[in-house]
Parts: sequence; structure tokens; C-alpha cells
Amino acid sequence: MIEHLKKARMFEGLDESVIKKISAFSKIEKFKPNITILEEDSSNDYDLFIVIHGRVKIFVSSKFFADDKDDSKAIYTVNPYDHFGEMSCIVRKRRSASATTMSDCEIIRIDGHKFMTLIENDNSIGFMVLKKLYESLYERIQNSNFMLRNFLI
Repeated sequence: MIEHLKKARMFEGLDESVIKKISAFSKIEKFKPNITILEEDSSNDYDLFIVIHGRVKIFVSSKFFADDKDDSKAIYTVNPYDHFGEMSCIVRKRRSASATTMSDCEIIRIDGHKFMTLIENDNSIGFMVLKKLYESLYERIQNSNFMLRNFLI
């Protein structure tokens, strides 16, 4: 578990003692293809996920905006050692998108409440983790902007 967490983009540069603390409230789960891990608009948990093996599709549904027809649109693909579920974990609000496995997957589930307690109680850990999260969010927004420009042109 520790070796996988060390490879995760959001934990790059963290001391191994911190990684060990995170591993204490983390577990590896295996999923078959086409399994929904998170559902848009749900608020039953605030866990954070790191893909070890496989790929996960992040998508939004138009059914929340028009009719009951479900026209899902993929907005991002999570590859090994990248993360998802971080936004709800940090702000403790409903999920903004759904996540479904695209292949057989091994995924680390990090308990969101315990994770937030850790980063709230140690400012240096919190700063490093949030900085990594902002970097990845920046990349995702850049990617979304690129797709939106292509759609509009």
C-alpha cells in the first residue's frame, strides 16, 4: 500500500511517515469494467480514490438539467496513480460528477473524513497536499477549456 501511495501524483514529495499515516485509513479495492464507483449528486461519503491499475471515466449527466433523458458526457479519464473524488473530500459537498471503471481496476480508497482530519491538523502536510491537488485541478481545467474551445469552433 505504501509503495502505491508514494507513486500517487497527489502525494509526491510527502515524507514516508505521512504516507504511512494515510495508509492506515486506506484500502485497496478491485473492480470489474463498467462499475460505478461514484454517482453525481450523491453525498453519502467523501472518500478520495487513487487508481493503481486500469482506467476510470469521469462523466456528468444532462438528466439533472433537462427531461429525464440521460446524455452522459465524459469529461476526464483517470489513469494509474492519478486521483478522483478529491473535490467532495476537501469541501464535503455533493459529488459533482460520476466515476465508472473502464477496465479491470485496482483502486485505493482513502477515508475522506480521516484524510481531512490529518491535513487540517498538520498545516505543512495540508499545504503540500492541497498544492498538488490544485496543480491537478489546473491541468483538468486546461483540458476542459481545450475541449470546450474545440466544441465551440
